[in-house]
Amino acid sequence: MKLTPSNDKRECLFQGFYILFQCPTVKHQLEVSQLISIIMLDSDITEKDVHQACARAIEAHETEKKLEATFNG
Repeated sequence: MKLTPSNDKRECLFQGFYILFQCPTVKHQLEVSQLISIIMLDSDITEKDVHQACARAIEAHETEKKLEATFNG
């Protein structure tokens, strides 16, 4: 999936979770987790927004895996 910069806080939260789920090292995981935490501190972001962004990121990864399996046989 190609991610594009966004000014929307909820989209940035989704992108953060999406990136977190594919971080290659613990160091990268910590850095991305810190950025997600900063977004979650924003008063405009609700618990529901966090759950939706995380669920959307999981769904995106699952969809990618299914597509790869379909095309790679």
